[in-house]
Amino acid sequence: MAKLAINGGDKLINRPLGKPWPIYDEREEKALLDVLHSGMWWRGGERLKGSESKVSAIEDAFAAYHQAKYGVAVTNGTVAIECALRAAGVEAGHEVIVPALTFVASATAIVMVNAVPIFADIDPKTFNLDPDAFEAAITPKTKAVVVVHNGGYPADMDRIIEIAKRHNVVVVEDCAHAHGSEWRGTRVGALSGLGTFSFQAFKPFTCGEGGMVITNNEKYAERAFSYHHIGRLPGRPFYEFHVLGSNLRMTEWQGAILLAQLTRLDEQIETRERNGKYLDEGLKQIEGVNPIARDPRVTRWGFYYRNFLYDQEAFGGVPRDTFIQAVRAEGAPIGAGAHGRPIYQNPVFLEMNFGETGCPIKCPLYGEPVDFTKVYCPQAEHASTNIALSIPHANFLGGTEDIELILEAIRKVRANIGELKSA
Repeated sequence: MAKLAINGGDKLINRPLGKPWPIYDEREEKALLDVLHSGMWWRGGERLKGSESKVSAIEDAFAAYHQAKYGVAVTNGTVAIECALRAAGVEAGHEVIVPALTFVASATAIVMVNAVPIFADIDPKTFNLDPDAFEAAITPKTKAVVVVHNGGYPADMDRIIEIAKRHNVVVVEDCAHAHGSEWRGTRVGALSGLGTFSFQAFKPFTCGEGGMVITNNEKYAERAFSYHHIGRLPGRPFYEFHVLGSNLRMTEWQGAILLAQLTRLDEQIETRERNGKYLDEGLKQIEGVNPIARDPRVTRWGFYYRNFLYDQEAFGGVPRDTFIQAVRAEGAPIGAGAHGRPIYQNPVFLEMNFGETGCPIKCPLYGEPVDFTKVYCPQAEHASTNIALSIPHANFLGGTEDIELILEAIRKVRANIGELKSA
């Protein structure tokens, strides 16, 4: 008789785990009503510290939370990367290095500012950019690197910053997964040049849609503000436009929700960290599933999803995806993490779907042949197909009993692996 739920056995977990997301209460309700009754539904043309603007307030508060001097709130995390790249001076003819295994926007944002993405391989132990692969990808055309903290786990910023400084490359940290994460006690996003964040609905700090650019560099901050505000400059007439820009402004509604969300962010990160460590200790006792070996320089892991690793050989050759199907059938919310296949395997790159002219890839300012069908990052491809496992952050907001149920589901599949091998 089958014991595994995937084969008709009894399901182990029959209730929701963690907490429903997003979390809100009267704080968000009051904040939204305050905006409604104020009649001030957008910030307007001025960025004034201490003003009544909710957007200005969250820029100040969130930047300070990440130990940065400046924040520019924008409409979403994708355009936050675009805005940061513009602020860094990236334009046609430039290359920007990006890890091969992350969400597609980390690379398409590069194309949107007319630069060419260069895909570099990842460290299969963390799913983050491999510093050696980063350095090997640098050419005279390299202007910047987009460093993604995959799942919220900080990349090796010591080596990445050292390499970037030596080659005069601007570092843009993509912190869409990493709200509150720390490297050597310093919050991500302001460790080097610029940092970007997403506040999309499923992120661990959210207002439904939204994003932010943070920096400690005044020049970058001024450029980012101007680009997001249609090319205006602070203190100049409203209908005077100085540079080519877009309209990426966040509304007061979003700013209000974020200010309310910020009041509970630390508590949520602490709960996730506590339960994440409990999961890691449990995984160490199960052959074939391994937690990320925590680098002591990662002093805080404010994760979007908790990554861990699958060992197919230790599971008797059972493919990773079969294992995922089996534990999900038991009610455990385990997925493949890392946003699926490597970015360059998406049709937009394989088919060069960049418009009729093919720019920026065919731009004469670049002048190099590009064929994304020939890109091969072996570690990214292996990890995305065989290794990567993850659990979303909201499942870590309950008690340790929820994590124990997830571990028990994995143990059950492990104990009955013969059912999967013979299927």
